[in-house]
Amino acid sequence: MIQRLRDQLWPMCWLGLLLGLGGWVSAADPIFTGTAPLSVSSVADSDRDGYPDAAELVGQDRERFADWFASIAQSQYYGMNKDWLPADRDCGGLLRYAFINALMPHNAAWRSKFKFLPRPQSGDVQAFGYPLPIISRSVFRTAGGAYQVGDIEAGKLVGRTGVQYLANYSMVRVSREMAAAKRGDLLIFIRPDLRSYHSMVYLGGGNVVYHTGASPAEGGEVRLLTVQSLLRYAERAFHPASSNPNFLGVYRWKILN
Repeated sequence: MIQRLRDQLWPMCWLGLLLGLGGWVSAADPIFTGTAPLSVSSVADSDRDGYPDAAELVGQDRERFADWFASIAQSQYYGMNKDWLPADRDCGGLLRYAFINALMPHNAAWRSKFKFLPRPQSGDVQAFGYPLPIISRSVFRTAGGAYQVGDIEAGKLVGRTGVQYLANYSMVRVSREMAAAKRGDLLIFIRPDLRSYHSMVYLGGGNVVYHTGASPAEGGEVRLLTVQSLLRYAERAFHPASSNPNFLGVYRWKILN
């Protein structure tokens, strides 16, 4: 068994606190290919975005992932699943939870953990599931550069990190205009005064879902709102508009880009 490095420091959405957690990779994970070493072609990163080509989605699988990702994020508004652990319940935790579950086998046992799951219009991702090929459960980047064998051992790919790292290394910015947003995209904000990042999931149809970032003990919750409601009533720092300097823009997962 190979011990994976402790996860990189991650900022909590509102408080900017940094914590680190660890994980394990076993010989049963897809990063292993029996006794044969990984070939150069199997770990190629053609677009040099930090993810091997084998762990990126193409064609209709991109839409399938985005659809499931959005549905799972929205489902937590109706009731937070027990396997979404309280320690992970913040805005970044919602992204991580939906990301991983979008790639899970969506069988009856999996569906049973949801209080309500908005029905995705797409079928399951066909190319692969979770854990991912090559990178296994270390699906979030914490550093830039093209993918290299050894990134997991170096802590550049981890299983858990915060919005700051997710936005900067696991996503690409699409635009600072909401008109460019598609279902499953992310809206990223920054509060320089608090040195913290905040995220929302765009559901399409002018709707967003997000976790407020507060801990369960402090009343943290998942909210479902329209973009227009955010623009009218939310704190100005969280207006998803290009005129708001705190709005970093619309982002998309690199595995879809």
